[in-house]
Amino acid sequence: MKYYETLYIVNPNFEQDRLDHVMQGVTKTVEREKATIINHRIWGKKRLAYPIQKHKYGTYILLQFEAEDVSFLTEFDQFLKLDKSIIRHQTIRLEKRPEVYAEETAPASAEQKEEVEAETEEAVTDETEMNENTSNTETTPEEDPAITVEKVTEEQES
Repeated sequence: MKYYETLYIVNPNFEQDRLDHVMQGVTKTVEREKATIINHRIWGKKRLAYPIQKHKYGTYILLQFEAEDVSFLTEFDQFLKLDKSIIRHQTIRLEKRPEVYAEETAPASAEQKEEVEAETEEAVTDETEMNENTSNTETTPEEDPAITVEKVTEEQES
């Protein structure tokens, strides 16, 4: 098996349901050729390095798949070129199988939620204590060069 990664840029004005429709079309094309999709996810909306079809931004979508037949790539490339929703694409061959992307989700159990809340509360308390400790100390001219500069300019004026 050979592993491939395709990054394609979609019109930035599309909403989520339209992006899902484009992704389904690409998925159907890949699966039609008996390739297995490993990851297919929206990477995000990003600023383009230069305008493409008068767009300054684009929605990046990452597709990782495995296929045996290399001739499939020419048909897939032609499909991506002809799809008006996709403004740019690039496919590369990967040396090893990519890891399956797992969505970051909120903790499921109540115990995990309590642990996260406790950690957040401790962090806020620690930060508050640090701020109180730093506000009680005075800065001396040796510690803060800006104070020294002000005193020098006052002496020169008099």
